[in-house]
Amino acid sequence: MGGGTTQSRPGPPRQRPGTPTATSTDLPAQYSLAKILGIWAAAALPMGLGYWVITPAVADGPYDTVVLATGTLAAGLVWQFVLAMLILRREEKSVGPSAMARRLWLQVPRDPVNGRPRKRLLWLLAPLGIAFVLNMMYLAPAIQNLQQHLLPGLAPLPFQDAETLFSTEVAPRMEGAWWFLALFLTLSIFNVFLGEEFIFRGILLPRMQGVFGSADWFANGVLFGLYHLHQPWTAGGIMLTSGLIMSLPVRRYRSMWLSVIPHSIQTVIVFGMLLALMRGTA
Repeated sequence: MGGGTTQSRPGPPRQRPGTPTATSTDLPAQYSLAKILGIWAAAALPMGLGYWVITPAVADGPYDTVVLATGTLAAGLVWQFVLAMLILRREEKSVGPSAMARRLWLQVPRDPVNGRPRKRLLWLLAPLGIAFVLNMMYLAPAIQNLQQHLLPGLAPLPFQDAETLFSTEVAPRMEGAWWFLALFLTLSIFNVFLGEEFIFRGILLPRMQGVFGSADWFANGVLFGLYHLHQPWTAGGIMLTSGLIMSLPVRRYRSMWLSVIPHSIQTVIVFGMLLALMRGTA
């Protein structure tokens, strides 16, 4: 019955369930250089204003300087969160969890080939965390010393270095000052997550490739280092850390968690030191 057999035409290949569509790895709308620099300035300038203008003008002595500097930095970081939410609302018409996860890459790391979520990529946090600590202990201080040698004018103002907090003029007054610990925790949450990371790895990084191409992660690290107008003597080491250890993994695997968690390591260390200070055991 060969003559009566009807031969079916091949249709388009069926897509297997769970296979991402072509749009899953498409680039979002990209920012212009002017918009990138505008957002950078909106985040950076209030931080520099608090450190170089407000704190020296108002503070009287080391204790006031430590308290006011911490407060102005916290205010600047809270502003960054507000700025990120304003941008998110304008672009996504929402600030809900799904919009934040999509736009800011607050998601499980994605396979760079097919865009699928891969929980096992979270194991990258181990080497990234180790690299962050090693940089913090050895490489960043060496770069900072070199930078201060080449540019001696970029140094902390009086009483505004980290050692002042643990000095004999300040440390005794911090014993039992739990309000300061609460202030530090507020600063820290916005520093390592809701402020700096939202702006630089969440808002900016996904939309920098249009200007910088495959070097977008490097440019993001440079901008993050230069953003530290309130700590310009640390800019060199921060550029290296944020570029290689934070921006590059976030860009490749499209997950902000790969920068938020390593960025939090320093905060945990300082929190332990402050807790000892509050208890009078430092």
